[in-house]
Amino acid sequence: MSIDLYASVAGINAFFKKMDVTAHNVANLNTENYKRRIPQIGQEKNGLPETKITVDKTPGLEHPRQVGEPEGPPRKMSNVTYAREAVSMIEAEMGVKANVTALKVAGETFGSLLDIFA
Repeated sequence: MSIDLYASVAGINAFFKKMDVTAHNVANLNTENYKRRIPQIGQEKNGLPETKITVDKTPGLEHPRQVGEPEGPPRKMSNVTYAREAVSMIEAEMGVKANVTALKVAGETFGSLLDIFA
């Protein structure tokens, strides 16, 4: 298998991992004290794409206690914003589509090469 195919498959995997992290952030949008995970796609030592995940430690909004809740300090909510996660999901979707297209082109090129020798 050529490096083009490996790179495309690694890219697809990296962007799917970004989608998973983004979906996890959205699922915890209203979870108290949840800290957003930030997926960043970079290169591994072999030059192939990989996803690294860091935790955003900025504080979330504080919500006062409601009537009937136990007394105490305000509740700290998550630091996730839906708008930021929607952009991240679109980026991941476009990344998967680009890598699938590259994979198709590499496959067609390899097929054409085989046709020459057959």
